Amino acid sequence: MNSVKRAVGKNTWLNRTLLAAVAMAGACAAQAQSPANVTASIPYITYGGPAANAWTTELIFTNLGTTQATLTFRWYGDNGAPLSVPVIGFGRAATHTFQVAPNATLDISIDPTQDAFTGGWAAVDITGSVSGQAVLHYAVTGRPEQIAAAPLVRNGPQASLILLGGGVPVSTVPAPVSMALPFNNVNNITGLSIANITSTAQTLALNFVDDSGSLLMSQTVALAAGAHTAFAASDPRVANAKGTVTVSGDGSPYSAIAFVLGVGPNDGTFATLLPIVQ
Repeated sequence: MNSVKRAVGKNTWLNRTLLAAVAMAGACAAQAQSPANVTASIPYITYGGPAANAWTTELIFTNLGTTQATLTFRWYGDNGAPLSVPVIGFGRAATHTFQVAPNATLDISIDPTQDAFTGGWAAVDITGSVSGQAVLHYAVTGRPEQIAAAPLVRNGPQASLILLGGGVPVSTVPAPVSMALPFNNVNNITGLSIANITSTAQTLALNFVDDSGSLLMSQTVALAAGAHTAFAASDPRVANAKGTVTVSGDGSPYSAIAFVLGVGPNDGTFATLLPIVQ
């Protein structure tokens, strides 16, 4: 944690996102009902914080079919327990279900005003031809709003991973068993978010490799059933470096995404790095 604080310095919005996420993940020990039959997921949701410095997650899903579709979000916290999420206009609950008419778009947001900073992930149950993405928003008084997208990951019976960037499908590939997450710590800090979308604990191996193919460092991430973690890749061994983080496990599916958060001359920038799936 100290190395993270040194790396981000006075970058308040980065501190609030990644440091709070790390602290929450370390503090969560209790387990409750774990997810089951997850066929699609959003690897990271976040909301809350001080009124002048708050996060929210917007979810945008469109039905491109010819019949009504059903969409259910099941929210989970870092410890894998169901998370009661306040959705604007629909109240606080651990699940929210919506009907989406043909050609219609569901656009909802999590209320950023009710809770302290909170992070987690969402299982997404879909019946019909609806698909979409999450959009993370960070608002600081007196500064432009920061925005980055988090993709919808499909797995299980649907057996495909659909990545969405800016609302445009960019690839369709098999469900993730191993993947590479780009990282860029040159005038940035890379944040990694990983969710275990299964009902069984799993341990993932992360290898940080620079653009030349040299191994910079390795670490393992142990996740209980349904658990989630978010952390900054700020170890001195990956400072001022860029490359990929290869992620591999025991063959169980998971959701993962990386974000690049600007520091120094890039302070205030926020972007998604889409994973490369093997």
